[in-house]
Amino acid sequence: MSRTAVRARVVFVSEGQEITHRQLEALVALGEKGTMTKAAKALGVSTPVLYKYVKEAEDKAGAALVSSTSRGSRLTADGLDLLRRFKASELRLSEDATLQVAGTLVSERCVLTAATALSEKGVQCRVRISCDEENLRAMDEMRADCIVLDDAMYAMERAPEAPGMEIASDVLLHRDAGCCYDRLAFGAQRLGFRQLEQRGVKYEVARTVWEPALLDSTEHSYFVDKSLVRRGVIKASGAKEQRWSVHSVIALECSQHPDLATFVAEARRAGLYPKG
Repeated sequence: MSRTAVRARVVFVSEGQEITHRQLEALVALGEKGTMTKAAKALGVSTPVLYKYVKEAEDKAGAALVSSTSRGSRLTADGLDLLRRFKASELRLSEDATLQVAGTLVSERCVLTAATALSEKGVQCRVRISCDEENLRAMDEMRADCIVLDDAMYAMERAPEAPGMEIASDVLLHRDAGCCYDRLAFGAQRLGFRQLEQRGVKYEVARTVWEPALLDSTEHSYFVDKSLVRRGVIKASGAKEQRWSVHSVIALECSQHPDLATFVAEARRAGLYPKG
């Protein structure tokens, strides 16, 4: 048998019973078509056979996955959740086994340095540079093996789902120009604004800034991670280091990829910026 003729397929196991790929396909068709008749036609089976697939999936899941009325059929909340996980798993299986990692503008240097170190060892990576929120979405959608978070508060919130490891630390600078703030899309921003709230300082956020250099021309207050200043990304004139703001940069391990531990070790070795 040719290796190219064999591919992985997703099955889910509930209480020791397998929800088969065909049963999952029936839910996909029903979710897309909205009626048993149309879904059966799309799959090339009879309506009774489609109904049998759906009923078997529900029995194995131990939950109602489909709700039917005179107007058609739709997936329940449990059905939609199962469908989401199925599609995410199918998408992941359609890709190769390349290590997928994600960081932000703050952690970009250590992420890219670690990816380069792995390349020297013959291990290729797919690298995503975005904000913490989008990288967490990639984790939820199973599109990342590891994400490096600027905001350690996210890591604490996600601790039950994914183990985290500190790979570096950073510190916030604060430019105080009044109660109106620009919120940078990167860094430990929530830590800064939480400090204002704890001190009872009233503030408002005027905009989210994606290009850090724009903060150099703003009239507003802002927080920015010191590593971005050290790397020359922003000058941050007048911004002062805050003693309370030392925070961890955390790598969250989102899978069991065999090269994940090596990536995390290399990212930790790279750090955020040269010392001195």
